[in-house]
Amino acid sequence: MPKKTLPKDLPGLETCHDCGAKPGEIHQPGCDVERCSACGGQRLSCCCKGEHDPVYAVWKGIWPGKAEADYLHVDLNQFYQIGYHKIFLVKPKV
Repeated sequence: MPKKTLPKDLPGLETCHDCGAKPGEIHQPGCDVERCSACGGQRLSCCCKGEHDPVYAVWKGIWPGKAEADYLHVDLNQFYQIGYHKIFLVKPKV
């Protein structure tokens, strides 16, 4: 099966400011932007050993939770304080 490639220029989407991942790419180890797919918190400082799925937390070109916060009409700090990150940024268990 051929590897899917993204267009070189995706208007409105940015590379990760910390690790340089392009939209659709997995963050580099130690990236301070990547979110943990198990708890929704910052991957760099979480304690979810072996539960994190880096593919689920792929860089999407916008700050994690920003689109959801905008949709809910809360700022990004409120998004995390309320706990929405535990819903929107966590990989469902199957």
